[in-house]
Amino acid sequence: MFDIGATELLLVAVIGLVVVGPERLPRLARTLGLWVKRLRGQVQSIQKDINRELELEDLKRQLEERGGGLKMEDIAGEDPLGLSQTNTTQAEKNERSKSD
Repeated sequence: MFDIGATELLLVAVIGLVVVGPERLPRLARTLGLWVKRLRGQVQSIQKDINRELELEDLKRQLEERGGGLKMEDIAGEDPLGLSQTNTTQAEKNERSKSD
């Protein structure tokens, strides 16, 4: 990614030693390392999420193409979780209790 050679790295270390001082330089390097690690982890997490979404979109597109015009709603139904059935049974119970 970055084309940093040994000479450039040594120059940065010398400038850091002069500017920050020998006592605080190890702590600064450790802190910068931790921040870089966290940043890389966040970037990796975002990349995984994007790749997962792209794969899901591709699978959905393939399913719709191979399904002969079927869409995801046709296969899963209008209410794949069965929420409307729960509502109707609850409504039926309410009607029964009112009539009694």
